[in-house]
Amino acid sequence: MHNYTPSINESFNARTTDTDVLCESFIVNEYYEQLASPDNTIMIGPRGSGKTTLMRMLEVKSLELWNKEQAKAFRQSIKFSGVFIPTDRLWKTQYDTAKNAIKNREDTLVLESQFIYHILEQLTQTLSFRISRVIEKQHNFRTANLSKEDESELVESLIDIWKVTPKIKSIKSLIIALALKKNQVSSYIASINSGTGSYIRPEVIQIPLTDVLGVSVSIINTLLEENGAKWTFLFDELELAPNELIQPLIDNMRGGNKDIIYKLALSPYHRGVKITETPESSMKDQDLKFINLTGISEQDGIKFSKELCSNILIKKGVFHKLENCFEKPQDLDVDAIFLALSDKDKSFKDYIVNKSIYSIKYSDAGHKQPQYRKIKFIAHLRNYHKKDASRRQKRRRASDYYAGFDNICKTVEYNPRMLIGIMNNFIPIIKDRKRVTISEQIDCIKSYFESFKALLSTIAIESSNDKFNTIYDLVEVIANFFQMEVHSQDFKSEPKGSLTFKKDSDIDLLEAIGCALNSGAMIAVKTNIGDFHDVVNVKTTRCRLSYLFSHHFGLLLTTQKDIELNDLISSSSLLGSKINLINPSGLKINNQLKLDWT
Repeated sequence: MHNYTPSINESFNARTTDTDVLCESFIVNEYYEQLASPDNTIMIGPRGSGKTTLMRMLEVKSLELWNKEQAKAFRQSIKFSGVFIPTDRLWKTQYDTAKNAIKNREDTLVLESQFIYHILEQLTQTLSFRISRVIEKQHNFRTANLSKEDESELVESLIDIWKVTPKIKSIKSLIIALALKKNQVSSYIASINSGTGSYIRPEVIQIPLTDVLGVSVSIINTLLEENGAKWTFLFDELELAPNELIQPLIDNMRGGNKDIIYKLALSPYHRGVKITETPESSMKDQDLKFINLTGISEQDGIKFSKELCSNILIKKGVFHKLENCFEKPQDLDVDAIFLALSDKDKSFKDYIVNKSIYSIKYSDAGHKQPQYRKIKFIAHLRNYHKKDASRRQKRRRASDYYAGFDNICKTVEYNPRMLIGIMNNFIPIIKDRKRVTISEQIDCIKSYFESFKALLSTIAIESSNDKFNTIYDLVEVIANFFQMEVHSQDFKSEPKGSLTFKKDSDIDLLEAIGCALNSGAMIAVKTNIGDFHDVVNVKTTRCRLSYLFSHHFGLLLTTQKDIELNDLISSSSLLGSKINLINPSGLKINNQLKLDWT
């Protein structure tokens, strides 16, 4: 199964951003503080949610170059050397293809070594930065002294284990040797995939990844005279790595090498990887921390969004106050809405009569005011889209309810890359007229939604029903169901708006739901505080649609009551349909929505 899912924001990626630029634009949030702890950590979030940025800001080089006010405190508190491990989506494709063609243990070791050598190259790059005698450093974060004699001994000790042959016994030569070994391994695997077998099998590491890292760190610490020093391996985008290499990392969080910390970034759904389901698995709060990037509070989300968007404006030469750049919608007139909807909707009138709040002004309702607040947004949306007792308004643009800076940020789920993308659409307007009107805000949200819809429409599925050809087709059915909950013939004070998976469901359908989670079309909902949200098992998850769908389908910007997936299916066009997810990993980068933050 390919866990990679394309992202609307792929072209702006912290992975390819220069370290000094990354440090200059970085905004500390609650997640960074959690991630900076000396604990094994699993961090999940859809693509574009900031996982790469958070990981890279724990690199030794980033913490050395970071000069903002908060940086000093983090340099003092962080006692480990962070090694960032990016992952290449082409590896997984090459790995999965070769895995089926390989028939012996020797070739399996070569295949697995591709990932291992990449990690060792990153480890050696970090070590090189720490011991560099030529790089000028302002803060000397994790700087270490290593004589040329000790450097030679260190390299000599490592090459026996790593099976590389540097021309001279120096760290720089070791880095070159690792790069050449990676190329040699890749060429050999390519020859297996092509069926030619024209390359000689290279000599590679013979021991598992976690053992390699344990021995290597022990040797490095000994030669640096830093016995007990911690090294943190920051694995990014592990949905692109083979499951056979991910699982040992997770298992090693429990009782692994005491000098190694693992921090893993995963998509919300990752079939084939188990976190809490085996006796060897790590335990939350005992062996590891767990960070869910989709669980940010509204207060923290707005705070982060304001700082990020203010920085974007300044970078683009716009120095207006952010709060003055967006027209705000008027507060809802609850009394007027209730009166208008009562005339159009008998079921709503019956509801408020039954609750003894009919024809009573909100200001006079006293202890019953919470009943008004509970349903005012539902009433507003029904009233806005209802022409009369039997007809809906046709082709009416989305309500002002979705406008205003705070609601725009909520609509894009406080997703950093989405915020950057949508702000770049607003900047020309702000430069021209200093303020974005409500109509322009709604139009921009609509345009961004259409781009997201186009992306989801590139992720193909197979179905026994010719109505379902893409992930968007599947998500649209769910959205239409939730739309009817809000806009059905009979008023509902608690419309359904989230999904659970308590009953047995088709595994292929759950996999498609997992793909929707990874793409950001659906969002995992936090349950009870302290619960471990198992990123692998959709069945233990509660999820809702991204708020980016709300304006198009007339949905609320709040989490609603849940419905079990099978119950939704029985009431929708999904009934009786067999769905299979087709590999989405072949999407080309030029199909992504282009974003610019330069």
